[in-house]
Amino acid sequence: MKVLAIIPARGGSKGIPLKNIKKLSGKPLIEYTINAALKSKKINKIIVSTDNEKIARISTSLGVEVPFLRPKKISSDSSNTMDLVKHTIKKLEKYKFIPDIITILQPTSPFRTTQMIDKSIDMLIKSNSTSIISVSKMKKHPYSSFWFCDKYLKPFKSDFLKFYQRQLFPELFYPTGGIYTFWTSTLTNYNSLYGPKIKPMIINNEIINLDIDDNLDFFIAEMCKKYWKN
Repeated sequence: MKVLAIIPARGGSKGIPLKNIKKLSGKPLIEYTINAALKSKKINKIIVSTDNEKIARISTSLGVEVPFLRPKKISSDSSNTMDLVKHTIKKLEKYKFIPDIITILQPTSPFRTTQMIDKSIDMLIKSNSTSIISVSKMKKHPYSSFWFCDKYLKPFKSDFLKFYQRQLFPELFYPTGGIYTFWTSTLTNYNSLYGPKIKPMIINNEIINLDIDDNLDFFIAEMCKKYWKN
């Protein structure tokens, strides 16, 4: 069973330039994800997919492969993950490496653990699912939200008053961004990373689920690294 880990790390970022190599507790952000992947007992190959030479140099110095740069046309804000996965698979064909399983590990989830990565791969193999994604239960439920239209707020749900207690909300889960693990056949058969049978890895630990998007998230992550265990 060949397992490929793809770490997507483009250079462009509207909020924080070169976010993926910005220092978090003295280390480039991407280093936390690289280290977690390197310690995995399930992964056979780790590829950093980037369009940036500086990110590529740092990644190779940390012990992972960057055998090619990602084209600019699939490295913009509007580019989707499926494009970079397809690009990576196509490039790896020349190296005679065709993975059975792919796991996408975003560098913006520095608290994701090696155990979570390996568990997601085991879950995929042992179940009848087409993909495994890390999710967390939503605290801010959309049923208590509003649309803003014609200068006024309109309830997202017309019957929202009957959900006056949080306990009455149906359970909803959001993807944390930490792990997306799927069969390569899911991509080819459904043109999707998910497929019809998505199995959740439920993680309700707010620190592990922290996804770094802006400077406030960086500050929170820095404080967690320094003080949370105390």
